[in-house]
Amino acid sequence: MTNQVIETIKSRSSIRAYKPQMLTEEQVKILIDAALASPSARNMQPWSINVLQNKELITELEKAIVDFFVQREDKGVIDILKSRNNKVFYDAPCVFVIPIDPKNTYATIDAGILAQNIALAAKSIGLDSVILGFPSVVFSSERADEWKKKLLFPEGYAYGISVAVGYADMDKKPHELEYSKVIYIP
Repeated sequence: MTNQVIETIKSRSSIRAYKPQMLTEEQVKILIDAALASPSARNMQPWSINVLQNKELITELEKAIVDFFVQREDKGVIDILKSRNNKVFYDAPCVFVIPIDPKNTYATIDAGILAQNIALAAKSIGLDSVILGFPSVVFSSERADEWKKKLLFPEGYAYGISVAVGYADMDKKPHELEYSKVIYIP
């Protein structure tokens, strides 16, 4: 059986290098529509969808994330970042930052679903993506309020998740399906 949705899911992988080509307004709109179509517990939609396409601001945020780990001398993460040329957003021209309402019990789950919708929609229109948790560190640091203001977080919202999107500048095969992770319950 051939199914386009299943094929999109199975062909997607996390891309960590992007071409500088900007997304079109139409592409961004498609991704926003996919995000807004995401289900959420009791349809509370405890998120904001903040679209970041300002290269300077993306670079500044990336540097703040790297600096966070350097200041804390987190060697394991520093080594990972060095191996990736201190890239967190991997030169993606568009980053969807998803602030969430921390008073909503299901906000983190709902934000994850929203991020997956963006990632799958991106793949379906010829773009690639990577879902990111690293940016969370600046929103739990002494600079949290500064970054919330710069990225236009709604009042009282916290960082949820981010998705970097663009045209891949690398090849990467999707993960192999690992059936040993499946447990059938009798």
